[in-house]
Amino acid sequence: MKSLKQCLQTLVTCAGGDGNLLFNVGPTADGVIEARQVERLKEMGAWLAKNGAAIYGTRGGPWKPTPALASTRKGDVIYLHLLREDDGVVELPDLACKVKSAALLGGGEVKFKQAAGKLRLQFDKVAIDPIDTIIRLELDGSAMDLKAISVASGIKATASNVFRKNTNEDR
Repeated sequence: MKSLKQCLQTLVTCAGGDGNLLFNVGPTADGVIEARQVERLKEMGAWLAKNGAAIYGTRGGPWKPTPALASTRKGDVIYLHLLREDDGVVELPDLACKVKSAALLGGGEVKFKQAAGKLRLQFDKVAIDPIDTIIRLELDGSAMDLKAISVASGIKATASNVFRKNTNEDR
């Protein structure tokens, strides 16, 4: 069974990619949902009760999801989901409109600066959530009109034919 962190980050990444998610939870042969699954769904429900504004009724983007972040949007608001613990500083490709305000969804200040094609966000490292640190950005225009932005542009990918540290060529 997946951890709460894995389940929530899957949900957030899916929402950030403008997708839908169906968790594979079903009854046993006697029609009962396993107690561990019930507990996990309750935990997810508690998280959504607190952070649901960043998921419910949103669309994906504008920043395309990566393993480190996802973004959702609604009206003139973008929710930036930080899925990795970091140092409280995030630098992203800038938006085509101005950010009016930035704050942590659960409360807390976020300093921001838009300059030289970058959006820099900074907040107290103590506020980092190990599952999903959510920053709410209010814009001076519609978030829905923004084009998709790749965070990974300029990053070089590498590949290998080595599987499980086995370099045997006879595969």
